[in-house]
Amino acid sequence: MNQLDAVDPELFTNLYATLTTLGSDGDPQMTAVWFRVEDGKILISATARRRKVKNLTADLRCSLLIFHPTTGDYCVEIRGTAQVIDDLDYVIADRIVPRYNADFRNFDRPTDRRTAIIVSPERVIVTDVRSH
Repeated sequence: MNQLDAVDPELFTNLYATLTTLGSDGDPQMTAVWFRVEDGKILISATARRRKVKNLTADLRCSLLIFHPTTGDYCVEIRGTAQVIDDLDYVIADRIVPRYNADFRNFDRPTDRRTAIIVSPERVIVTDVRSH
């Protein structure tokens, strides 16, 4: 069993997560990201020039906040560490984009280097105040 098994799977139908990384000054930096849950990890794709990639290269700690797609009464914060790897052939990017009907190649500049961010959850905090 992985840590994400405790989360209602419907939550992961939300198309957006908020990724928080730490800047060089220690301040948090938040950004909305497209993501995919796979084998107990969160996959994210970004170009190397993005602040989130630079932050994670210096400090692998991060968190993701994902709200249920139909209610603000259920969300999860996933705290963990990230691995940043080159994804020059878009192998991981191509696993993320089908749910968005998009292709990251259409967003990239010719000089961009595509990377994959793989977040391994270390702590999963579920907030559920839905009426039961």
